Amino acid sequence: MTLSPYTIRTTLDLLPPALLLVALVFPPTTSGADGADDVETIRSRIVAPLLAAPDAGSVGPLLAALQPDGTWADIDYKDQSRSAWSAPAHLGRVESLARAYRAAASPRRGDRQVLAAALRGLDGWLRLDPQNPNWWWNQIGVPKSLLPILLLLDEDLSQAQRAGGLKILRRAAIGMTGQNLVWVTEITAGRGLLERDADLVANAYRRIADEIRVGLGEGIQPDFSFHQHGPCLYSHGYGAAFIVDGARIATQLAGTRLAFPPDKIERLTRLILDGTQWMARGEATDFGAEGREIARKGQSAGHLASAAESMLRLPTGREDEFRALAARAAGSRDAPPLVGNRHFWRADLMVHQRPDFYASARMHSTRIANTDGPANSEGLLSHHLADGCLVLMQTGREYRDIFGVWDWQKIPGTTVEVQPELTGSPRRMGTTDFVGGVSDGVCGLAACDFERSGLTAKKSWFFFDQGVVCLGAGITAAPGGAVVTTLNQCCLAGDVVLRQDGKTATLARGEHAIQGADGLWHDRVAYLFLEPTAIRIQNDARTGSWHASNHRYSEELETRDLFTAWIEHGTAPPAATYSYLVIPAIDRDQVAGCSARADVRVLANGKQVQAVAHDRLGLVAAAFYAPGELQVRPGLAIRVDKACLLLTRIQDGEASLTLANPTNAASDVQVTVSSGTTEPVLQRTVVNLPDGLPGGSSVTKPLTLVR
Repeated sequence: MTLSPYTIRTTLDLLPPALLLVALVFPPTTSGADGADDVETIRSRIVAPLLAAPDAGSVGPLLAALQPDGTWADIDYKDQSRSAWSAPAHLGRVESLARAYRAAASPRRGDRQVLAAALRGLDGWLRLDPQNPNWWWNQIGVPKSLLPILLLLDEDLSQAQRAGGLKILRRAAIGMTGQNLVWVTEITAGRGLLERDADLVANAYRRIADEIRVGLGEGIQPDFSFHQHGPCLYSHGYGAAFIVDGARIATQLAGTRLAFPPDKIERLTRLILDGTQWMARGEATDFGAEGREIARKGQSAGHLASAAESMLRLPTGREDEFRALAARAAGSRDAPPLVGNRHFWRADLMVHQRPDFYASARMHSTRIANTDGPANSEGLLSHHLADGCLVLMQTGREYRDIFGVWDWQKIPGTTVEVQPELTGSPRRMGTTDFVGGVSDGVCGLAACDFERSGLTAKKSWFFFDQGVVCLGAGITAAPGGAVVTTLNQCCLAGDVVLRQDGKTATLARGEHAIQGADGLWHDRVAYLFLEPTAIRIQNDARTGSWHASNHRYSEELETRDLFTAWIEHGTAPPAATYSYLVIPAIDRDQVAGCSARADVRVLANGKQVQAVAHDRLGLVAAAFYAPGELQVRPGLAIRVDKACLLLTRIQDGEASLTLANPTNAASDVQVTVSSGTTEPVLQRTVVNLPDGLPGGSSVTKPLTLVR
């Protein structure tokens, strides 16, 4: 029978150049009619990385501690923890023994004592067959850990061992969506390799390729963010596994008749380069895209480096970008920086990359959840993770493993009514649909009509070259807890300097209440207030436990030095506002003379419109929550006939206009640029905004102003 589900199309002249390279460099192999040669090629590529020798010093202790029944006394095989399950450590040890026996560089290669121990350990697991109340372990985690053992010991397995192993692998039945599907299907392909079933191998890899698609369900979104567990942003976490596994599998299949088609390689390329890489700064990920995995220690952007290295083995036409990504994610300071602004309209996320800093605004709406549910008792405190979170990174160390001591009601950028404690599931869908962003690729505006349990606010962020203007208006709540907007909560790095009444003072460690602050400076970031503001500052040690947000960890307390600053709106504010400018990469002695504050003008900060002009850039950005007019300066006004988000650059008599509809629906917006309400119209145009897959994306239209 023929294995040819992905035969490269013959009409190569129809392919774009980058995809044509894939077809030419990895032509189909000339294997037998049943595809056996392809299957063996794939098998050898999968096994090759498993043949790295384990630590030579680890084998002896494993042999010595292995009991006659094939178990280790220090492993709790009855453990029922849903997340940090201890039993699978057994399989990791058996794999180490199998690698020690098979690896060419292993000093115990071919040692029959090691082989006997590996087989005895395998027997021990098959006999006990530990189960976990979390389905993931039974259907994915254990089969995934067992598969490399069976591949390494394939030639030495008894009939009973093979049957027992295959029985467990069959629990990974093809189904589900997104990364869960990739996991179970790759396990199924591995089972096909063990059973020498070419059809099963082909069908499994076909299903994985099918999942590399763009749609509105789980998986790759039209904006190249990634969703898992319904409408939930997971570009890191599940999305990290998806790009790593997808890129690795693509290289394993390359050049065979099972190779991913060129269009699948292109979509995987775009997911990585046009999506996930934008949500990271060097070695650090944007924690807003982690889902519940924000509550796991040691999160990093290592998956981006791994995926990039795999993709560099394939011709994509974007090799330079993958090389730069691999270097950045590995921590190289010499790597070319990522620069630009992107709004992910399917994720309610705007990211802003500059050589010296990274910033993002994370929101949620009726279309997308704020975070994942507290499955497996992790991510328990992420209630406010998307309530207007403003992530700000320069070095990438600002939030590293901070979440054990965090105040989860003071997530950077969020406006929150503080409660005595956070209870219940953190996951929720938003209640408003006017949530989104507009971007011209260089600068951007994100805005949301925010509501949570009676707390309402209009929140917007204006991303410019040197920093971010943050506006809040109509902040209203019923009597209850204090309402606060957090400027930042990050690792304390040196002095905190207060600017007040034109003077500066370095604050002592502790907690401070400030009335009428002009600005703050900490860790080369200035926070400049554009209206009188009452703030509180904590620059001191804070103690907490990772257990509070993730029960896989103990209740052991740890202490970290944190910088936390927030604006106080009081209890039951009737219509509070805030406006401040965040300027990263600035030294303390540069703050007083910083031109960025003079460059920006807040044109409006109300319930109907929030708008900022950046005079040096000739840029005006406005969130129109309703049809209306904005006076930019004497003799220049902008009017829209529908609610929308707008960016316009007006310089030297010309303008470019960029619009988006934050409800992600189709809309025809008439924009009028005039000299004033009674003056001649300079330009009137209609911008057609899309729905469907691109619904919520930005549309740019060049304008010529004619008097």
